[in-house]
Amino acid sequence: MLLSVACALPAAAQNLTLKVGGGLASHYKDSRPVGAFKLGLGYEFELDQHWTVEPSLVFYGKGWKEPDEQVAIRDDEGEQIYDEEGNPLVGVRSTSATANYIELPVVVHYYIRTNDNQYVNLYTGPYVACGVSGKIKTRGDADRPGSEKLYYDAKTFSLDGVRRFDAGWQVGAGYQFSRNFTLSLEGDFSLSRFRSGGDRNVAGLIALTYTFSAD
Repeated sequence: MLLSVACALPAAAQNLTLKVGGGLASHYKDSRPVGAFKLGLGYEFELDQHWTVEPSLVFYGKGWKEPDEQVAIRDDEGEQIYDEEGNPLVGVRSTSATANYIELPVVVHYYIRTNDNQYVNLYTGPYVACGVSGKIKTRGDADRPGSEKLYYDAKTFSLDGVRRFDAGWQVGAGYQFSRNFTLSLEGDFSLSRFRSGGDRNVAGLIALTYTFSAD
């Protein structure tokens, strides 16, 4: 609905925006964070002196790291290996993942003027996204055969049960310190699971936005 409203607005009060950002991403609960980034173009439609609507097209790099997990050490025939006292031998498996998305957020901005060409900027809105690339890397999985005990990888969105589609909510707060530049802190909170029975994406970034002013 927000997008249809934006498209119906007059062309006079519109600005193209370029946003780059970096920070951390993870999954909810027990996962650990990894680096995240975004690069996107938006088109901001002014409603009045305080309110704007901005649809964007964004490339967003997310990911997560699983906590180290103990796994059974097996031989090449898949049989459990035991020590001299009959205790099962275990190893430590480490898994990290990247998941890159094409994201379409539509956010509503509220501006509070503090000085000439300087504003506090609060914004929020929904997003939808489609996973396009990424890799899951696993090290030290002693439960696997052959060389895979040391390392193996797979494309993130080719694994069984993984969902390419993501949807959630974005919130942010920033400061426009000149006519063209805004520095902000924002978060993406997924409302859909990455896989059936799995966790959801979450990311937080520091972002810099350049606004191509129409006048």
